[in-house]
Amino acid sequence: MKNNRRSFLKTAALTGGASAFFTSCFGTDKKSKLDGAYSRLDEVLRKPVLKKALFPDPVIIETLELLRDRKNTICRVRSKDGAVGIAVGHPFIAQSSYPMFNLNLKQFFVGKDARDLDLLIYNAAERNVKRQGIPLNVQIAVIEFAILDMLGNIADKPAGQLIGDVQNPEVPIYLGHHLWDFRNREPEESLEMMYTDYLETNAKAVKLRAGRGDNLASDIDNAPGRTEKLIKMARQKFGNDTKLMIDGNGSYSVKEAIRIGKILEEYNYYFYEEPVPWDWYEEQKQVEEALTIPIAGGEEEFGIHGFRYLIGKEVFQILQPDLFYFGGMTRTMQVARMVEAAGLQITPHISAGGLGFVYLLQMVSVCPAAAEFHEFKMFETKDANGTTIPIESKAEPFESIDGAIKVPSGAGLGIIIDPDYIKTHTVLSDG
Repeated sequence: MKNNRRSFLKTAALTGGASAFFTSCFGTDKKSKLDGAYSRLDEVLRKPVLKKALFPDPVIIETLELLRDRKNTICRVRSKDGAVGIAVGHPFIAQSSYPMFNLNLKQFFVGKDARDLDLLIYNAAERNVKRQGIPLNVQIAVIEFAILDMLGNIADKPAGQLIGDVQNPEVPIYLGHHLWDFRNREPEESLEMMYTDYLETNAKAVKLRAGRGDNLASDIDNAPGRTEKLIKMARQKFGNDTKLMIDGNGSYSVKEAIRIGKILEEYNYYFYEEPVPWDWYEEQKQVEEALTIPIAGGEEEFGIHGFRYLIGKEVFQILQPDLFYFGGMTRTMQVARMVEAAGLQITPHISAGGLGFVYLLQMVSVCPAAAEFHEFKMFETKDANGTTIPIESKAEPFESIDGAIKVPSGAGLGIIIDPDYIKTHTVLSDG
């Protein structure tokens, strides 16, 4: 780790022992240093996630249903004792992967004890070896969200507190929305769009978009010199006190990624996300070694062993497992624990739309090694059909106050979904 990265990581108030551990492990012998690091990560992975002690009696899953209205899906789980949990599916990937719910996943949960959630999730993800990937994981995630909602209702605790202890009762945000509409406009117009939401939320951090965002390492910008201009103008627009970060979405080759990274360092950007295609981990390490700015990534990674490698090799300083793409909060907590052991940071990713921000708040509330800011794409709850999902918080209102959002303290996911909205969806049969 370079010196300024050490300073950056200290802001997370991580345990001092983790950094010392990795310093000692990463000595002169290459094999022994990796063996030592991975041994520590494996030890962390063996620890249970769900707080099973909260449930003295079995919670047998009697029904697990997928409800559908055109493009949108909802998962509903019910225990033999009548407890219910509900979650809304991914706003776009679930549109095509929903058949996996009944065909490949339901069997791992129905008739099982929900208190064994760690094992149920593990089996659903790892025993579907020929189907592994993001399409499968988004279905695992919605099942898990619904089960956590049900278990939270039983224990009268927020879902997050079923898998961890409260670390962040409020979640400081960075604005991370405006994807294609941001890239397809002139920098002046793009920045004005973001500035409007920046004032509305009083956010202290903003993420911009670099390059074309094609994940092809094309080194193409939507207009010549646009990204360089954007980097400079954003610092002038938002001032020196605002944390600025930028996402390449895999736009660059190694050489171009490093060139852009040097400009980001000159303008004191906070982190540099996914400059090369997401699974170019060897090339990503080359970029990381050439720069001092912290590097973020991991949004599309769908395997726990993949994250073990990324953390053990410190390909990124900031890990970003997506709560849907990676298969839910249980697996994300495992990543967070590895991140903490390595002295790194984590800021879970979530897609825009649906109930993504609700799941994110629950996760970050109990997330060890959480970074200073977390992605927020406004209170956007449109489902896959473009319909706004009518929800109410069981406790605290959803609002950004001075750039932070209070985590709902109500049971389960902390929300009530309008029953009339749910009734527009019909149960899909197994056939």
